[in-house]
Amino acid sequence: MACPATVTTKNLSGKLRLNKALSDNIDETLKLQGVSYIKRTAIANFTLTLEPTQFTDDDGVEHIDVKQTLSGGFKAPADSLLLNGEESSKNDDLFGHLIAKSWRAKVDDLEIDFLKEGWSEDTLEDGLIAGVVKSDTAKSGKDWVINVVWGFAVIEGVRRFARRFKFTTKDRSEPIYVKLYYDYLE
Repeated sequence: MACPATVTTKNLSGKLRLNKALSDNIDETLKLQGVSYIKRTAIANFTLTLEPTQFTDDDGVEHIDVKQTLSGGFKAPADSLLLNGEESSKNDDLFGHLIAKSWRAKVDDLEIDFLKEGWSEDTLEDGLIAGVVKSDTAKSGKDWVINVVWGFAVIEGVRRFARRFKFTTKDRSEPIYVKLYYDYLE
């Protein structure tokens, strides 16, 4: 189902299910991030549902909390974004020790062409949710970086929540570019 016009990057809410038929395969990126074969197989066989809640705190900082569930009711690690552009560290159940930062960005401010393409008019107007997530190499022994953006795109005539990312690692000479599209459930 199409995302209603009231759900935007400034009002991200509802339930969003990954549309695997429209999305790129992420197995290679998960493997390069050190996710085990068993966990990657489970991720490939289950469907991910996101339940974002967006709010602004008393200091005027935007937050997006995302509850993630795999089909069958299995919980996936929750995500919590603070759109202030400041780095924060966390130990993620799936990816290990990470350093992440998030902010609101206009498409023209992005440096990676792949992340600029295909956004809906409201996303171009309101801005994208942008971020950089990288392994905390000193703690994890891994060395990868993801440049990611969230917004809305019209795919096959349907307005969908979309995430795009560029994945780089020293273990691979070329970056991996990924597009993920979500169906709106409610």
